[in-house]
Amino acid sequence: MAKLLPFDSDFASTTEFARYYRSLNWQVVPALEPREAKAWKRPALASWKEYERVLVDDLVFDRWYGPAGQYLNRQNLGVICGPASNGLWILDLDTQKNPMAQVFLDQLIEQNGGPFKTPTQRTGGGGLQIVFRAPEGWNPGTGKTAMGVDVRGTGGFAMLPCSRHESGNFYEWLPGLAPWEIEVAVAPQFLCTAVDHVLKVREPGAAGQKTESPDVATNAFGQIVDGRESVMTRYVWGALCNLYRKSPILPPADQLQALAREVFGQYESKVKSRIVEPQTPNHVLLEREGRGVTLFQQKWQSALQQWNTKVAEHAAVPQTASITVDPETGEVLAGFEVETPVENLFELLNVAQIKALPDPLWLVEGLFVEKSLAFIYGPPGAGKSFVALSVAFAIACRLPSWFDKPIQRHGPVIYISSEGTADMKFRLMALEQEHAVNADQHPFFLIPSAMSLMDAAQVERLIKTIETITESNGKPVMLFIDTVSRVLPGADENLQKDATQFIAACDALREAFDCTVVGVHHTSRQGNLRGSTVFDGAGDALLSVERDEGQEVGNLIAKKIKSAKDGWSQPFKLVSKLTGDIKGTTSLVATASSEAPQQAESDWPDREVCQSILVAMDAAWRDEKPWSPYVQTKKEGRYAPTIMTRWGISEELGNKMLEAWAVRKEIAVEQISTKYKTKGYRVLKSVAEVGRNLGGS
Repeated sequence: MAKLLPFDSDFASTTEFARYYRSLNWQVVPALEPREAKAWKRPALASWKEYERVLVDDLVFDRWYGPAGQYLNRQNLGVICGPASNGLWILDLDTQKNPMAQVFLDQLIEQNGGPFKTPTQRTGGGGLQIVFRAPEGWNPGTGKTAMGVDVRGTGGFAMLPCSRHESGNFYEWLPGLAPWEIEVAVAPQFLCTAVDHVLKVREPGAAGQKTESPDVATNAFGQIVDGRESVMTRYVWGALCNLYRKSPILPPADQLQALAREVFGQYESKVKSRIVEPQTPNHVLLEREGRGVTLFQQKWQSALQQWNTKVAEHAAVPQTASITVDPETGEVLAGFEVETPVENLFELLNVAQIKALPDPLWLVEGLFVEKSLAFIYGPPGAGKSFVALSVAFAIACRLPSWFDKPIQRHGPVIYISSEGTADMKFRLMALEQEHAVNADQHPFFLIPSAMSLMDAAQVERLIKTIETITESNGKPVMLFIDTVSRVLPGADENLQKDATQFIAACDALREAFDCTVVGVHHTSRQGNLRGSTVFDGAGDALLSVERDEGQEVGNLIAKKIKSAKDGWSQPFKLVSKLTGDIKGTTSLVATASSEAPQQAESDWPDREVCQSILVAMDAAWRDEKPWSPYVQTKKEGRYAPTIMTRWGISEELGNKMLEAWAVRKEIAVEQISTKYKTKGYRVLKSVAEVGRNLGGS
């Protein structure tokens, strides 16, 4: 075992990190920083192809990191894997966001008889990167998989500590697993076999050959947002190679144009513009970026000019041959992997693929799922803004829970509010006092400007505004819009067209930042979410806030939770709290409460009517046609508040009675059986007991 050189990482500069990595014969190079490019995880060099095979000499390295080096003040650096780094390769596992990656790692650890004893780092994004050397005769390539297991081999690049991630976190070696604490292990055979099986990138050929997948990145919908030029190249050359195989004689111009239109349509369906502008077609935005039809035609014409040379050469190669694509330009350098034109179909998943889909990831357990859309709504004065602000504060300030529900992910929060901003500082100061937290250094941001999310230009302006804080703080995990009506000037909330346009704007924000969007909205006269049913249908979570005027305690009611149980109520208090300033200013704070709100039952029907209602509710449950709390079941005749009008009770009062019974656990929303998925109200106690406890005088 070679003696490891000592290294003090706590006080080392970037240059000292670079020199240490170089002492291990790693091809360390300067790297981009997040503020410099969207695809920033790459060397800060015009080209790095020349550095893939041999470790650079001292003259080149000193030009980068010597006493007068060009990159002395650059924070980020990385390593080019493969031959230039003495066979070093990296197993990259997105365990923080893909359960399949963790399963894969657990299986490897079990087969290894324990964790791998080799340098391992936690990336700035929260994943793991494990460093190995390739055994003699095995040369891993570079590839990505949908399961979050990636390989950085020949031609691959990885960021290294002391680099900084766009989240603001630093890349860090795990305790005891830094390269100055432990040697790089040679990958065991079973690991090489596993990598070959999963990625299918093994390099059995002669030295200098490689099988390489160009770097691509997809959005939440599987559309390619990075690496689009190489994708376009593959479609162009694939189509023309297939055409050549059918006949080496060029068809007429009109047939070529028809084929070009077909192939561009397939390319356009696979990729997505980075410009977020609702209602503008994708192909128009791609053209604006220089990744649209103009570039496609240039590549098409360039390939046609090589019909009898490179096209003929590539067409003669079997379709299973490997490809080498320049990751910077998308140019086909050697070999060819055909993208065969197929009909433009929607994606189909079989059962195994469905089961392999990632589980929903919670922000607040049982309430808010990552990258979802939610609404917190209630009548004026109910406290909905205080409830919304309390969860925003908890997420941004790293509180362990909110309303007794564990918080699974923290991060930056954007709060949009053009009303009540004058006392926003007092509300935040009161929350600080309530939770004994100083929020000054936490990523909570307010946008107090009036805006219209019905205007595509303003949506794009909002996205650009938020992007200004992502460089140093990372992407927001939640974005609050308080209130929805304030960002819809001139729109009619009841019109499906206008509501759909607002939802499209929310989707654009979710897609741009992979965040959860929460709209704070009002109720209708019937006590439901105001406006078109488009809002109800699009919301993954609908939380109703109810509090009688003058009461300290109210109810937060889970009307709809798409990925968890709903129909429950959580009492909350609006308490007055000192803000801590010298004037003795106070502000209200929303906190969880163990006591149910007092019910104003003087206007309730008498006990006999309550018992009659509950008898009917119980009978409906037994007949497997349960009364429902969901307004969309009105058409089925199961909406409970509407049914209760038969007893002369308004829908508003009916809602209050149902919620009071639910809070006291007299009734609950349940699924009627495993056979039927229908949900509805079930009477939990005897009808006589419920009527005695909750009936009027």
